[in-house]
Amino acid sequence: METFEQKAVDVFSEIVINKSFVHKAGFGSRAIPTYVREWIISHYLDDNTELTETARQKIAGFVQKYVPDKSQKETIKNQLFEQMEVQFLDNYSVYVNLEKGDRYLNIPFLDESAAFAIPQIIQDNEMLLSSGLWGVGKLYYVPKNDDNPRGQIWMREFRPFQLANMDLEYFRECRKSFTTQEWIDFLISSMGFNYELYTQRQKILLICRLIPMVEPRYNLVELAPKGTGKSFVFENMSRYVAVRSGAISPAVLFFNDSRKTPGLITRYDSVVIDEAQKVKADTSGELTALLKSYLEAGRFARGSASSINAEAGLVMLANIDLDQNKRPLNEQVGLFRVFPNFLRETAFIDRFSGLLPGWDLPRISKDTPSRTIGLKGDIFGEILHSLRSDISYRDYVKTNMELQNCGDMRDSKAVEAGATGLLKILFPDQDPTEEEFYIYCVNPALELRQRVRDELCKLDREYVPVTFTSKIPDDFQRGHRLVNYSDPSTIPVPTISQPVPEPPPVAADKEEAEILRYFGATAELAPKPENRSELTAKTIHIREGETSYSYQNLFGPYLKGAKKIYVTDPYVRLEYQIRNFIAFAGIIDTIDGQVELNLTTSAEDAYQEKIQEQKFKEISTSLAQHGILFTFVFDPVIHDRSIRADNGWCIYPGRGLDIFQKPESKYELSEIDQTKRKCRETDIIFQKALGG
Repeated sequence: METFEQKAVDVFSEIVINKSFVHKAGFGSRAIPTYVREWIISHYLDDNTELTETARQKIAGFVQKYVPDKSQKETIKNQLFEQMEVQFLDNYSVYVNLEKGDRYLNIPFLDESAAFAIPQIIQDNEMLLSSGLWGVGKLYYVPKNDDNPRGQIWMREFRPFQLANMDLEYFRECRKSFTTQEWIDFLISSMGFNYELYTQRQKILLICRLIPMVEPRYNLVELAPKGTGKSFVFENMSRYVAVRSGAISPAVLFFNDSRKTPGLITRYDSVVIDEAQKVKADTSGELTALLKSYLEAGRFARGSASSINAEAGLVMLANIDLDQNKRPLNEQVGLFRVFPNFLRETAFIDRFSGLLPGWDLPRISKDTPSRTIGLKGDIFGEILHSLRSDISYRDYVKTNMELQNCGDMRDSKAVEAGATGLLKILFPDQDPTEEEFYIYCVNPALELRQRVRDELCKLDREYVPVTFTSKIPDDFQRGHRLVNYSDPSTIPVPTISQPVPEPPPVAADKEEAEILRYFGATAELAPKPENRSELTAKTIHIREGETSYSYQNLFGPYLKGAKKIYVTDPYVRLEYQIRNFIAFAGIIDTIDGQVELNLTTSAEDAYQEKIQEQKFKEISTSLAQHGILFTFVFDPVIHDRSIRADNGWCIYPGRGLDIFQKPESKYELSEIDQTKRKCRETDIIFQKALGG
């Protein structure tokens, strides 16, 4: 046991845990954040040092009973429909609609946003009304009747996961038991990372990811190649952080005027926009205007909400390409030039407090997870949240920080905020030496803001190049070179380095594959081809945006040798769905003779059924020329999807054949190569039929 581990056990006692237990407890691909996993584990540990087989079995029993797999969603809904009570763990939340005079329960696992919770549950668990609350809910279904015009799910009981009490003053006092280096290693372990894997600079960069959680309205951008675990900290450290990707609307982010409900900005400490390089602004420009207004003043107005104040910080995470020297591809001309137009506005970029150089961090590997003692995730998240409101740290920074060439108000405030956040995290007792204060608090915050300033200079001539320096400058400040505006029209294209694609991580075994998945690196994993003799029953979990999948490498091996294939999918209706079905038929192997392919589907109405029938007859004629005898039937009551073959294999694809995202362009290589298409999140279950 390391020195910092022994000290942590001695002073923090039951609120620390061996962070490696998360990977040994058998949660599989269940979508549960780390702080909830550790809460579950801690309830079944005999002590804080070993995860026994008995504890594993108890945890597995809890997961089996209360943490359903995503493929069970329709089964659970059907149980409710049949008047059965169900219980499961989820991140429940409640929103209030004053216009309709009602409160609605949100159940993410069921994609249900209009359920009902009895008033006592809401009174006893006020966190349901803000950031939401993880816990086990007991649910039942109230069918439609004269008094209830629509069916509705009701929550009868709720058992939230309870947070251990943590005295903030005691936490500050405990810091004195550690040296600065021991405390840094303890923090890295508490975040879930192996402290031995990182240099001192990389450790500080990792800790900088925590600043938006501990300092109000600290806005951060992190740019890094894929596979560096950018979103992992934000998704797993605190229930006060919301992570979103894809389309971001003003209603979701700020205020939903139709529902009269506040958006994420008002309900969380930090709002994280993942894969920001793909975000599309609304055509009206409202999102951009609201973002600039909020980032500047901490308030906004939308619709009937005339003025709303909030303290959330905005974090934007984006993927960038690196050149052969592991440097950002567009470093000379501006890192933001490849971003959507509204993200390139200098008035928008200037409102960010820091730019974190994620390209300096190593990629996720099997060695990334912590193997040592750290604070339990729920405790750590609560500590960070509690420190946000303590203004004494800002006073300390204002009194002790000295900067040169940092007269612009936005620059100085950004450095001040970053230094305050790092002081809270690294020196909660407010007792650093002067050298430690500059090395660990001021200089990292200054670097983050300097990088923002440099990017502004590359994009806009109005920004004057400058080098910020502190009273005790570090290597970054001493080696900094002034940058100037780069006119892209004057830069020859051939002089720009080409990206060097990173090889995807290769998992040697199931355990390593699960670690990569846990840290969000599964998008880099491709399914391994299997010999028919090695086929096994399994479940494949495909994450949103993942690539390398095709009908051939998913289904092909399991259809080998089949003479009859039965596809059940209620949604083979629209043109792209029909084309998906044709692509599926294209993987059927007829080398050993004719294969029968039967489709059971449904239609929205009689008119649509007639159109589908005409298209299916045309497909049947075409497939017959390739040795496939295609027949079809319509069944209006089917819902579940399945692919059954007479070779003994049954496949249950959660989304049917609709596993791919819509292409961003009509002219993509992915149109002819499915492995290059981005997938939609789903589970696909492969089972051997009884007697097969």
